[in-house]
Amino acid sequence: MIKIIPNQVIDRERWDALVSCSNERGMFFHFSWYLDAVFPAWYGFVYGDYEAIFPLTQKKNIGFKRMIQPIFTREFNLIGNRSKIVCRALESELNKCNFILLGANKNSNLLCYESKEKKHQVLELFADYQTQQKEYSTNLKRQLKKFSSTDIELKEINDPQALIDLFKQEKGNEFKHLGSEEYAVILNLMEFGIKNGKAHQFAAYDGTNLIASAFYFVHGNQVLYLKGAVNVHGKSIGAMASVHDFAIKFFAQNDTFFDFGGSDDPGLSEFNRKFGAHDVNYLLLFSNRLPWPLNSWAKRKYNLNA
Repeated sequence: MIKIIPNQVIDRERWDALVSCSNERGMFFHFSWYLDAVFPAWYGFVYGDYEAIFPLTQKKNIGFKRMIQPIFTREFNLIGNRSKIVCRALESELNKCNFILLGANKNSNLLCYESKEKKHQVLELFADYQTQQKEYSTNLKRQLKKFSSTDIELKEINDPQALIDLFKQEKGNEFKHLGSEEYAVILNLMEFGIKNGKAHQFAAYDGTNLIASAFYFVHGNQVLYLKGAVNVHGKSIGAMASVHDFAIKFFAQNDTFFDFGGSDDPGLSEFNRKFGAHDVNYLLLFSNRLPWPLNSWAKRKYNLNA
């Protein structure tokens, strides 16, 4: 039996237990607490007795229904039973939308939609920290050496707002699509992660001045880098690279998959690869059944012609 359940009445313990057992990339995006933060009105597609689940983040505007990957998530995947019956039922539910734009892994069963490849970066921490450092690029090793000659302090903190304030200060003008609503979402997300014991925040301080910080989610042997910020002084001494190195040393106690979140942006992806990370391809699935001229507007807005 297929059920579409409002998140308020979902059995969250069973939902999250199925997510926890999954080895899917992007598992974090499926936890109930993560979905609460990024899309409070989410529904759950549930097959049988929580044998398969999928988050539904649908909106209805001017009579048209759309489902778009929420901000601060990369992909949604069918977790659990992937039989043809379940996949077809999920497709049937998604096809009620006039517009779909979703990320999914390369093994996705939702291949009835148009797609294009995207990428993110993953670092596999299957060796001890000292061995892992040998995989760092020469340029990165120089940055870390330069940083080690300073008196900057690296430590774990619990202050998401300080990271957001630093990001606004340094990147606010560049990321104008992030407004008060988006910053509230990411603050909520960080606080939910801390409350659920799934998060760590590391920072670099020059005296009492925060010059770099980064936030990570962790569950089992999976780590997800969410967001970071660094100021001009921090950039000049490799503070962000050193915060990541500090985090890698911390997480390398287990055989860990370290998900950098990733990007198609050449500069950011190259920075991630300096740590020994490699590209992982995923799919951007889309379906545009909006009437003209909304369909043309959506193609331009979401760059679907590229």
